[in-house]
Amino acid sequence: MKIKFALSAGLILLSGLGLAFAGAAEKAAFVQSPAVVQKDAKVKEFKDILFKLVRQDEYLDEAIETLDSSGGPVDAQDISAIGFSLKSIARNLNHVSTLNKTEFTTIQPGSNLSTYTNTILSYSRKVSRKVGQVNVLVAQLAKKNKMASMRDAVSSRKAGKKGRGKKLTQLLEEQKAVEKLSADVKNLQAASRSLSATSKWLYIASK
Repeated sequence: MKIKFALSAGLILLSGLGLAFAGAAEKAAFVQSPAVVQKDAKVKEFKDILFKLVRQDEYLDEAIETLDSSGGPVDAQDISAIGFSLKSIARNLNHVSTLNKTEFTTIQPGSNLSTYTNTILSYSRKVSRKVGQVNVLVAQLAKKNKMASMRDAVSSRKAGKKGRGKKLTQLLEEQKAVEKLSADVKNLQAASRSLSATSKWLYIASK
């Protein structure tokens, strides 16, 4: 009887230990390793960077469409509106460059995140090409505006003092708006170059 009781107690003890180990193993399966947690955090950060780049890419499409349309910007107010948009894009691209630099200092080589960093690099190059398009279109607008200003200035002088004052004021406003727009494009190009460089180094560091 004592032997049977001892055997029964031993079986119960072993069964309990088995369940305890099974429970611990199950719990361990749900606990992620620090490396996995870090990777998940990086993926989230890279997706955030990509989201920001996609938005800037869309804004550049809008600027290109406006500059390349048949009518184009018609007055100083329209030109200034495009300039405001380009300033915003440049500011956001600089922000992404800062994020890239931060990621560059913390990313681990061989972390299997190169797929994301390569996509960031691809979008950076896409943005760079579109910034180049904007630069060409703004240069064409400046040339067109200069020729129109010379033509209209001659017409204004022939129209007399009254017409000349109003017309020349408008021409001066448009000329200043175009000059500011050209400066905004230069800043945009600088931001794009910084983005391309930081995206490239981030990709290299992740390989």
